[in-house]
Amino acid sequence: MSDEIEKKLSRRKAMTRLGGAALAAYTIPAFTMLSAAHAASSVSASSAPSPASTASPASAPSSASGASTASGASEASTPSATSGPSGPRQIMTRGECEAAGGEVVDNDADGTQRCVGLS
Repeated sequence: MSDEIEKKLSRRKAMTRLGGAALAAYTIPAFTMLSAAHAASSVSASSAPSPASTASPASAPSSASGASTASGASEASTPSATSGPSGPRQIMTRGECEAAGGEVVDNDADGTQRCVGLS
């Protein structure tokens, strides 16, 4: 046989062994669980109930804690900077829309207006 055929055969052997090992790794735990379940499936006699335990003695009440001191006033925070409009939505006046070459369209369903036709 040539070296190329021998390499293919040895690769096939290795892949077969690897596949067999993977199959065993997946199936052996399932079979062991089944055999454990089978062994535990027989009916056993119930055991007698255990006697009731006695109650523990009551503990003494804890003493009251003292009043806590008030903390001082916290420092005033400064307002954060405002951000601009998010995304492509920008509010325009009717004049700005028309000056940009757009047309104002009224939406009768919700009373809003849109500037359309801008490029």
